[in-house]
Amino acid sequence: MFLKADGTEVWLQSSRRLPYLSLAGVMETSEDYQLVRSRLRQVYKSFHGMASDDAFLIRDGKGSALLFCARRDKNCALLLLGEFGRSGKRQRPSAVLEDLIDIVDRSLSGIEQHSGATIRLRVVKPEVAIGAG
Repeated sequence: MFLKADGTEVWLQSSRRLPYLSLAGVMETSEDYQLVRSRLRQVYKSFHGMASDDAFLIRDGKGSALLFCARRDKNCALLLLGEFGRSGKRQRPSAVLEDLIDIVDRSLSGIEQHSGATIRLRVVKPEVAIGAG
């Protein structure tokens, strides 16, 4: 994490202005964070230079990415970067939200399976990272 100008902590560091959605929570496990971290590194690519502490690329899509960030104190967050949605198809109004919920659910299940920790999300908030690099 790093501090924004207003003193609040955010997950993402960026050399440019970058809006993102943060789904923050905690990893519940009695195991040491270093063990959880090593398990995640075996499965997911580390994402260096953009996020403080550890960041792992969970999903990389066209114009979007999903990162899982974690700290030694076992606080964690899923960061949704870019745009998520369907293009070109007519759909019911809630379809995009349902797709996002499905992506988050599947991603958390995979992270839990690979890390051996239970992930409990506690807050969803939009963030902007500005010039922390």
